[in-house]
Amino acid sequence: MIDFRYHLVSLAAVLIALSIGIVLGAGPLNDNIGTTLSGEVNKLRQEKEALRAESNDQRQQIEGRDAYDEETLAAVVDGRLTDRRVTVVALPQAVDDDVASIGDTLEQAGATLGDTVEVTEEWSLTGDAATSTRSGAGESALRELGVDPAVPDGAQRVDQALAIILTGRSAPEDGTTVSASQRTRAWADLREAGLIEGPQEAPATADLLVVVGGPVPSESSGPSDSIDREAERTAGVWVALTHLLQTHAEATVLAAAEAEAGTGDASPLTMARTRGSLAEGVSTVDVPSIPMGRAAIVLALVEQLDGDAGHYGLGQSADGPVPVLT
Repeated sequence: MIDFRYHLVSLAAVLIALSIGIVLGAGPLNDNIGTTLSGEVNKLRQEKEALRAESNDQRQQIEGRDAYDEETLAAVVDGRLTDRRVTVVALPQAVDDDVASIGDTLEQAGATLGDTVEVTEEWSLTGDAATSTRSGAGESALRELGVDPAVPDGAQRVDQALAIILTGRSAPEDGTTVSASQRTRAWADLREAGLIEGPQEAPATADLLVVVGGPVPSESSGPSDSIDREAERTAGVWVALTHLLQTHAEATVLAAAEAEAGTGDASPLTMARTRGSLAEGVSTVDVPSIPMGRAAIVLALVEQLDGDAGHYGLGQSADGPVPVLT
């Protein structure tokens, strides 16, 4: 059995160790530790200042390039789309400033710009009520247009109806067109169903279409390494719509930012760039918010009119910053 003397010896050993630690800490070790810590703090402070200076330098370079691009944008796009009619289709995730700036650039390129068409969230909602409303509006609009349903897997009848309304072409392969009164009645069906917002009457027919969108946010608020399934489904709806628009227009460009990594968001642009995508023939631009991206939109439309398509911007899946026209 352990006796009282053992406890006294143990307590004495602890007190001696504490005393030695205090003496050393207040003496030579204190100086060494303090010097080491001060050196590390100074090193970290210097690294922080260097990173701040580098960040400021990079920001100034980016701002300078954007300012130069803004000044030269008009010269780059001038006359590229003369005698062409363009309509901008804004998806729910589109940034209003981007939509306005893209419209300005299209006009700088000489295009006749129609009224902007805003697609609402109801276009992609699930649930029996939303699905029934959308299906009914699509069927009614196609009847007004005098066209039979013809949509690929993944698309909707409302997609086909909107494509015909905006381009006036009921059968792209043979150039069949619909009248203005037919388009206006079909447009009213979509407006009354809450699927689109825009003028009371159908916009003037367009040769070219620019679809402006953005990443669909994840329903989860936290970080995620996988794409949210509902966000991915909604992005797929926008890809299918863009595809139907592209089959009826002479040229179509999808402009949207890529989703940030780790957010779980889904971008229709990323899906459209995937090999085998429903919208594989659509040109895309991933930086619509900067002058270079807006120039790429105009040049991509020109490239499509010449029979080619590509993906442009600063993303990893881009073919290059802007199309190289010959």
